[in-house]
Amino acid sequence: MQPNYRYEIRIQKPGKTAQRIPFTEATWSGSRQEAKRTLAVKTNRGRDKFWPKIDVEEGDLMELISYFSGAPRSLFAGMIVDLGKTSKGDINPVAYDLGFYLLNNDVVEVTTGERSDVLLTRMFQQVGIPIGQIGPMPYVEKQVIRKSLWDAVVDILNQVYRSSGIRYWCWLEQGKVFVGTQRGQTKQWKISQGTSLLDASRKRSISEMRTAVRVVGSDNESSAILYEQVDQTNVKRYGKMVKVIEVQDEKKGTASSLAKQELSNLNKVKEEASISSLGIDDIIAGTKIEVYEEITELNGIYTVWGDSHTIRPGYHEMKLQLQMEVSGT
Repeated sequence: MQPNYRYEIRIQKPGKTAQRIPFTEATWSGSRQEAKRTLAVKTNRGRDKFWPKIDVEEGDLMELISYFSGAPRSLFAGMIVDLGKTSKGDINPVAYDLGFYLLNNDVVEVTTGERSDVLLTRMFQQVGIPIGQIGPMPYVEKQVIRKSLWDAVVDILNQVYRSSGIRYWCWLEQGKVFVGTQRGQTKQWKISQGTSLLDASRKRSISEMRTAVRVVGSDNESSAILYEQVDQTNVKRYGKMVKVIEVQDEKKGTASSLAKQELSNLNKVKEEASISSLGIDDIIAGTKIEVYEEITELNGIYTVWGDSHTIRPGYHEMKLQLQMEVSGT
């Protein structure tokens, strides 16, 4: 039995009822490294007498509705930000979800060192972003923040990763912002050769690896090495590749722990993979899936790093980027 690939695109103007519009293709996409999810639609203004006139403007709400499970389900809702038109009558609206406001709001904050979740909550509240859940997180370093909200969030999460080795992510769901180590999900999907899998590829790289971390002071009078952590085994195999970290005077006592944690973060072979398969509505960036493909030896549970869903009438295909990191030994 073939999947029920039935989807609708709806446009809603402020204060008016949503209207369904015909479309030839929709691309619904997002990534763990991006603030927003995107919906790009291809339609036409008056293609022929059977094709209704499309009235769409920037600022309108655009929604993607799925009937895959029978009852209508909203997969995406966001504001049209870009609107392209051609002399052939093509209309190409592009909408962003709430992540658009993470990118287009600057924040100003001063912290003398506090838990990251407290600082993040204050920044989201500063620009009026609804908060879903942010659990307790490690402390962040003393700093002054003057940048876009998204850049500030990314910088704080990177600081936490460098100091603790715990990778936190920020994502949006049902109009609210969440921060955690893993996106919640109730079902784990399996994609395998001979069923829904269409293609797969895999890559390993040491281009971003570091085999030594050197901590130095920040004062002008002394640039002496405070501490150096080296993985001699990987130096022998890959060569010496040094990452230098500069610390303030008050943090000189933590030079050893900083070097060890940073080396643990960077002394890895970066491994990533991508697959194409028949589309599944629930699989987006941040979810975990089980994959089996014999030639690439993809066999296990992986986190989706980025997703791009191509939807046409009666058809749905998705391309997923997976990322796995293994020890560089």
